[in-house]
Amino acid sequence: MTIKAYPPAPKHLRAACAHPQGHLTSHGNRATLQAYLNDGLVYRNDADGYRLPAETAQAQSVEPYVITGAGRRAILNGSQLAAIDSADKDGALRDVSWPTAAALARLTLVEYRDATGVPQPTDGDDGRTGPKHQPFLTPAGIDAARAAKPQS
Repeated sequence: MTIKAYPPAPKHLRAACAHPQGHLTSHGNRATLQAYLNDGLVYRNDADGYRLPAETAQAQSVEPYVITGAGRRAILNGSQLAAIDSADKDGALRDVSWPTAAALARLTLVEYRDATGVPQPTDGDDGRTGPKHQPFLTPAGIDAARAAKPQS
């Protein structure tokens, strides 16, 4: 018995998550893309910047497909979801393992910041003293965390 992974072809969503503007640069076939649109994992705007309905997004626009917060959440594992959902009100992730923080950083959902709040490229661990920089949610990470909460 084969278990179907959800979302279909998640490598496309992972690439979009890591893209600076969240663009879906490849999507496999039209059926996979329509599944992404129908499930709210990606969207597409018309030329005026308004979000197109999922039913017409493939036919009516030349704008790029963009990953949503729900799309970002769909590719995360349990520890990654728990980490972004437990962020402080300032976006800091506390008590998160380095592999989880590193994976979220690769997906551009977190960034490392030093004690003064300046973004850093890594956690600053030199292999002897441990991490020196704290992971914080990026705007994309905040969007993914908000996607778990009911919209009012």
